[in-house]
Amino acid sequence: METITFLGGDKRNCILSNMLESEYQVLRYGTGMEKAFNYNECIRRAKYIVLPIPISTDGENLYTPFDDAKIKLTDLYNSVHGKIIICGALKNSIKENLEKDNKVIDVMKNEELTLKNTIPTAEGVIKIIIENTETTIDNSNIAIIGFGRVGKKIAELLNSLNSNIFCTDIKKEEVANIKRCGYNVLNKNCGSFCKFDVIINTVPKTIIDKKELELIDKKTLIIDVASNPGGINYEYAKANGYNCIHALGLPGKVAPQTSAKYIKEVLTDLLK
Repeated sequence: METITFLGGDKRNCILSNMLESEYQVLRYGTGMEKAFNYNECIRRAKYIVLPIPISTDGENLYTPFDDAKIKLTDLYNSVHGKIIICGALKNSIKENLEKDNKVIDVMKNEELTLKNTIPTAEGVIKIIIENTETTIDNSNIAIIGFGRVGKKIAELLNSLNSNIFCTDIKKEEVANIKRCGYNVLNKNCGSFCKFDVIINTVPKTIIDKKELELIDKKTLIIDVASNPGGINYEYAKANGYNCIHALGLPGKVAPQTSAKYIKEVLTDLLK
């Protein structure tokens, strides 16, 4: 039986590790769960290494929300050699370091998993809106920046709750899709950001900068679901009292059981 080691991660990884125990010898470190071996032993014994998604939130240490263990990324690079690394949403610099001596499988680049993850991501956005506003979603004005897979699913669920949806995308075909779906097309350069109760960004590059923030009411809830570094000028937003939430890893936070099941299905095929 092959050995698979889980290093850190959220509830999604903890549940996934339990799901795989019938197929692999599972070792864990930095997960907050019982571990029989130290870090080096967990690395040495394993053929497969499963890393957190996201791998890090501070750019220096592995993401270990349920454990006090500090695993520096530099130590990780130096300790894994000849392994199959299972991870997701990697920055290029991290990917380059891991690929030097290992095979890297980025599960978040799997089309099937990406599509499935839009569901818990969209549900997580709705949860954040409910918890951070004092008005109903019904009849609220909501802007969605980016009409890709995630933007489409968020718009679909919010539309079912009778909100007024405004969407934008740089691709002409997606603008046509916005119109086809019956949503309003938002021109973010026209100064209309000021009228929204909620603004949701799905684009992983700076979209809401100082100029755009100055058009937004500070009572407006801004939710950013884009991967690091996100799509908002957080330094300016924080310094000036804007209501911004960078909602990373929503599938693992709002639906870890379902998210773990999705990953297991994909891994079963990939590892064959």
